Amino acid sequence: MVSRRWVWSGLALSAGLLAWLSTALSPKVQASSPPKAPPAVPVHVARASLQNLPTSLTAVGQVQALQQVLVRPQIEGVLTEVLFKEGQPVTRGQVVARLDDRALRAQVDQAQAEVQRLKAQLQIAQLDLKRYEGLASQAAVPVQQRDQQVALVAQLQAQVQSQQASLEAARVQLSYATITSPVAGRAGLRQVDVGNLVRPSDTNGLVTVVQTQPVAVLFSVPQGRLSEVRQALKQQGPALVQVADQEQGTSLAEGRLATVDNRVDPASGSLKLKAEVPNAKEALWPGQFVAVTLRTGAMDQALVVPTQALQRGQKNAIHVWRVRDNAAEMVPVTVRWQDDQRAVIASGLQAGDAVVVDGQSRLKPKAAVKVLPASGG
Repeated sequence: MVSRRWVWSGLALSAGLLAWLSTALSPKVQASSPPKAPPAVPVHVARASLQNLPTSLTAVGQVQALQQVLVRPQIEGVLTEVLFKEGQPVTRGQVVARLDDRALRAQVDQAQAEVQRLKAQLQIAQLDLKRYEGLASQAAVPVQQRDQQVALVAQLQAQVQSQQASLEAARVQLSYATITSPVAGRAGLRQVDVGNLVRPSDTNGLVTVVQTQPVAVLFSVPQGRLSEVRQALKQQGPALVQVADQEQGTSLAEGRLATVDNRVDPASGSLKLKAEVPNAKEALWPGQFVAVTLRTGAMDQALVVPTQALQRGQKNAIHVWRVRDNAAEMVPVTVRWQDDQRAVIASGLQAGDAVVVDGQSRLKPKAAVKVLPASGG
């Protein structure tokens, strides 16, 4: 019995000692095992490449007619004819309406008759003057009578000239009864109907004529792009402008940069530019908002990366994440030019370098990365 008791006591002591050793040695075993590496960050990359890159500026612009005229009557009268259709093209000098001109024609006839009467009186006075000059040379009539006849001729000549001017004024008033388009363009909506009494003071006038060929496109660029605008103006040929639909991006027309405003708007910090577009197919409509692309030049063998690869850090410094040996490193870069899609790198990268374009938010220096395949788009 005693031997069995010692056996069971020994077994219990051994089990306790093993449990104590296991508890004491477990933290040391765990501490000696290496920590697990963080998982690789999935990213999309693009390669920096050398390209012959045309540079451009993009902005939102508005189409503006080079000439827009509100056709008004220049005299008061009753509208008797409307000789245009709404929306139709009209030429310069084309008759678009007529007013009742009967009273004006009568004034012209009256003025013309008065001119003829005065001319007849002048002719008689001139004949009398010739006779008086002959008689005065023979001392048959007093010299004073001859001088009076000279003054009468001069007076009648002045009256004829004055009445001739009145006749021309009456003809001008008569011409106002025929209303013509002062510019070539497209007629708008008619504002009055036949039979209405129209006046020069009418606010709406008769119709608006808008020139649609060519048209102007006004747009603004930030003052920070002023150097690129100057570069465009220094080109040998005209600076080309591409005009596209603002919503769908469909190309509508091409033109050239016509002029640049002489100052930067201090309120918005932008510079206004004006392009002229032939608009032969009338794809552009005055008042329409469009997307404008101004070609400012070209860069040969420029180092290009996608714009989404650029990141801004402290103090607005620009950097990119470059991938080498499946690890990420932060590389400061200098940007020479950029738009919404591409950026030209002046320093910091070399052709062929892989830069991260998606997934930068989870990256740290020397972080392991997993390059994902490019999407189908």
